[in-house]
Amino acid sequence: MRGSLLSSFIRKREVLVLVAGALTACQAGNNDLFSSGGAGGGNNHTQSGGTFSGGTASMGSNTGGSTGQFAGSNGSQTVGVGGGCAGTTVKAEKIPLDMYIMLDESGSMDDTVGGGGTKWDAVTGALKTFVQSSQANGLGVGLQYFGVLPGGTACYAFECNVSGDCGPAGSACGPCDQGFCDGTFAPDSCNAADYAIPNVEIATLPGNANALVQSINLHSPTTGTPTSAALQGDIDHSKAWAQAHTDHVVVAVFATDGDPGECDTDLNHIDQIAAAGFNGTPSIRTFVIGVGSSLTALNGIAAAGGTNQAFIVDTNANANMQFLQALQAIQGTALACSYVIPVPMMGIPDYTQVNVEYTPGGGGPAQIIPNVASKAQCPASGNAWYYDNPAAPTQILLCDSTCTTVSADTMGEIDVVLGCQTVPA
Repeated sequence: MRGSLLSSFIRKREVLVLVAGALTACQAGNNDLFSSGGAGGGNNHTQSGGTFSGGTASMGSNTGGSTGQFAGSNGSQTVGVGGGCAGTTVKAEKIPLDMYIMLDESGSMDDTVGGGGTKWDAVTGALKTFVQSSQANGLGVGLQYFGVLPGGTACYAFECNVSGDCGPAGSACGPCDQGFCDGTFAPDSCNAADYAIPNVEIATLPGNANALVQSINLHSPTTGTPTSAALQGDIDHSKAWAQAHTDHVVVAVFATDGDPGECDTDLNHIDQIAAAGFNGTPSIRTFVIGVGSSLTALNGIAAAGGTNQAFIVDTNANANMQFLQALQAIQGTALACSYVIPVPMMGIPDYTQVNVEYTPGGGGPAQIIPNVASKAQCPASGNAWYYDNPAAPTQILLCDSTCTTVSADTMGEIDVVLGCQTVPA
């Protein structure tokens, strides 16, 4: 039965497919959905060269969002389940993705790596390359460092010639005293609120690239490793940003080279911070990038934060390239799992008539992914999807096991089909 549901849909790569029957009763013999070229009779419908007969469909030439009931720039007729639902397909926008990056600037980031340079050089070089790349255009990125002083100030350097080398004017990072910045001898803040204050606020690339690069250029490794407070601040700001930008996907990125060294160092407590972010509303996934070998805590944080395991950068190899690849993988993974529901120009969508379809890139048969009520009902294995907010949906989210499958299948296709009763798990 489910296989027969799929044969009539026209697929497009990473496109949300909308069926106009979501807004109106499925109609046979009525072409009032379209402004021109339509002729209705029985189960046969024609629109500018697109012909529908029974349960099959051929692509017509109707384009432009102005002739159909759905907002969008491109449209074409398709037919729904059972041959009775004539509709329109349109290309929808991908959900914007924002990252709040928490970057370790502890003293151990000054350790050398294979091939020369330091961990700091490798990591910040990769980060600067990433935010200036065309691949990242449209991505939102914000940045903070850890540790910071009480109040959220991240000092620039440990050694100095003048007080301006230490940090922002008037901050507690200075003064420069006999070649060293006094502020860097102060204890790091253990207050999560100080890490929820971004050094560079989240904003869209490429426009935010210069601010991010300039910030990175001012900093060097100077602090301890207050993992618990920094992770909580990372998640707190990501959550606040997501609440203010409900049409975005927001993720926390935590990049560090070691185990916690101050504040709360209990690994169970730190994992609970990530788990609370992931299980909260909105759900914030924590992606972890570990640099070096002292990484006992990191897989636990990633697993608790909904991203399975940390990305590990081997400092004996090309650390710069590995860190860059980790950032690119995070961008791809986060986008692969979240889809927007386009808003129709007229009418009220029926969210009980939504289906998600996955076509493997290897040429296997398309399959309907069943729906579950919430993330808590996601299966440990197998496919399922859920709404971000069942009472007022704005996003379709793939369950973790499905997300893993889709993310790994670079040639696979995901379609969202409106107009036919949702298939439950």
